[in-house]
Amino acid sequence: MPEPRDLRELKSLQGRLAFIRRFISNLAGRCQPFSRLMKKDVPFFWDEACHNAFESVKKYLSSSPLLGAPIPGKQLKLYIAAQERSIRGLLAQENESHKEQALYYLSRTLIGPELNYTPIEKMCLALVFAIQKLRHYMQAFTVHLIARADPVRYVMSKPVLTGRLAKWALLLNQYEIIYTPAKAVKGQAVADFLADHPIPADWEISDDLPDEQVFFADVSPAWMMFFDGSARKYGAGVGVVFVSPERHVLPYSFSLSELCSNNVAEYQALVMGLQMAVEMKISSLEVYGDSMLVINQLLTHFEVRKDDLIPYHQLAMQLLESFDFVTLEHMPRKDNQMADALANLAATLALIKEEAINFPVCQCWVVP
Repeated sequence: MPEPRDLRELKSLQGRLAFIRRFISNLAGRCQPFSRLMKKDVPFFWDEACHNAFESVKKYLSSSPLLGAPIPGKQLKLYIAAQERSIRGLLAQENESHKEQALYYLSRTLIGPELNYTPIEKMCLALVFAIQKLRHYMQAFTVHLIARADPVRYVMSKPVLTGRLAKWALLLNQYEIIYTPAKAVKGQAVADFLADHPIPADWEISDDLPDEQVFFADVSPAWMMFFDGSARKYGAGVGVVFVSPERHVLPYSFSLSELCSNNVAEYQALVMGLQMAVEMKISSLEVYGDSMLVINQLLTHFEVRKDDLIPYHQLAMQLLESFDFVTLEHMPRKDNQMADALANLAATLALIKEEAINFPVCQCWVVP
């Protein structure tokens, strides 16, 4: 295979390599020197870096390991890595001889704003890229994610998800992904993968707090949750307010699809809030409500006597066991104004159909 002599031949080479990229580990990193020549108005000059990259690809193709076929019933291992200008992945599985075998290689070059991502965000991008390419594997197998940091925890631990983080969270929630630190895994596949994806000595790791949240396990500060339910003659609604340890406020308002008593509405608000907290992977939670009946029943101070409340009480008690730390406290309605207002708003505007309505709330003053 001769070296490219002009841009046309280089594009032809890139196209052929792209066709077999799943068989080549770290293709984007190996071909990084070629990217400079692909830019507009850049003269074609085949320097030593391009020559070395070309020879590296040739050497790999002449001695590349065979890819295996997935074995049903056995878990898959997804290795991901991120460097300054590229992201990569490797899907592997133990064969019948209990040796790890590569199934699929992934890699691509970072472009535009992606180059400015923090190291952990690049790791998240590597995982998202792997999921998009390996969706058929992810849906059929349990996948163990092996990386130097946990991108799933980073995304899910954010109190407020916006932009790309929100999109990543929606995608990650669809799959069963179990994280395993790279240093805890031994095998030929991971050894080969890490050898192909070294971290450059001059690439600085970010010291921002988001990275620290991923690399170190610590006791999470408690979130606060305020709930309230409101039942009226023509509709019922609930309000739930979360306050993160960083004092971010997340208000939610829901109209109930059926008429119910005020106590049932209170339980509905509590259960919805607890379910949301579980989905947000909150481990420590302080729960506040203005219903003395609901709070005292959960604290076993009051007995649950009404049959219509028993299912809600049982479900709430089950959800409370999902947290590492949880407290329940009654508070006066005057101190629970936001949740109360959201519940009353939802009850007043009870929706006939299952649809959402956005209400802008602005500050203003009309008298000069």
